[in-house]
Amino acid sequence: MKLYGITKRNSSDSFFKITKRQARRPGAPAMRVRATNAMRSWPGPPLPVLRHALGYGKPLRKQAMNDELRFEVSDGIALVTLNRPEAYNSISSAIIDGLGQAYRRCDEDDDIRVVVVTGAGKAFCAGADMSAGGDTFDGAAQSVQVDSCPLATQAWEVRKPVIAACNGHAVGAGLGLAMQCDMRILANEGKYGFLQARRGVVTDFAMEYLLPRLVGFERAFELLVRAPRLGGEEAVNWGLAGRSVPAGQVLQTALDIAADIAANCAPLAVGLHKRLLWRGLDMSLDELAQAETRALNHSMALPDAIEGGVAYVERRAPRWSGSVRDDWPQWLDK
Repeated sequence: MKLYGITKRNSSDSFFKITKRQARRPGAPAMRVRATNAMRSWPGPPLPVLRHALGYGKPLRKQAMNDELRFEVSDGIALVTLNRPEAYNSISSAIIDGLGQAYRRCDEDDDIRVVVVTGAGKAFCAGADMSAGGDTFDGAAQSVQVDSCPLATQAWEVRKPVIAACNGHAVGAGLGLAMQCDMRILANEGKYGFLQARRGVVTDFAMEYLLPRLVGFERAFELLVRAPRLGGEEAVNWGLAGRSVPAGQVLQTALDIAADIAANCAPLAVGLHKRLLWRGLDMSLDELAQAETRALNHSMALPDAIEGGVAYVERRAPRWSGSVRDDWPQWLDK
């Protein structure tokens, strides 16, 4: 099985609850100690966010895959931003190429533990770019055959959690991009739907495979055949996402979830769980149980199995050493 640029956040951003000025105060070292010891009761973002705000950790890494896709990594979280706000982040070849490259990088880079995908401006992704009018879906006007799963690396192939922060509308292929992710945060004000049947074409991103497994056959049928538009809360009720919040809270909600995973969950165990869950969609119960048994024993033989318990007893943040890149069981991908 096979999604980079975030605008740099300043000290006043809600992503950082402690300002740089506070971190430079004479009492800052004591603040750091207290913050580490109080990790379990900290009401704000989990430890990596706090550590970054206090001046710990690796510096922000910022890169643009191209003008239409931004990428940035901070404290184990990669934020991928679709960057065509003037076109509601509709799909382009640059977005497709950049997203595939970004997903591959996220899969291979152990410094990245969680991926968050969002859209610039008020929309997540409006699907196909309709600026070509009648030629948009005209097969005779296409110079090459269209691939319904065009990303070089799909979201489900990334061995890290991929969270879609759908900050606004996601329709057609745009919703397909989000559905390939492991989790989705929707906006109450957004509209979500697979509108391809209303445009005279078949859907893409393998939705005929995925949707019945997520929402059941009847709802998948209606979503693709009747092609309704759903509000955020209604889409959650249909099973398309785990939660819907006001649009202005979507990205922060996704980042809070990502920070919790990055701080507290062993990267290799997280990757193994993800692979077992996705592969389990095609496995019998016995096959899944056998694969789970092998993965369990593989994880128990590595230092993280000891570190997790020791960190809990010592009431400190775990120091994970397992590597998705180097410790991955190759049999799980066969």
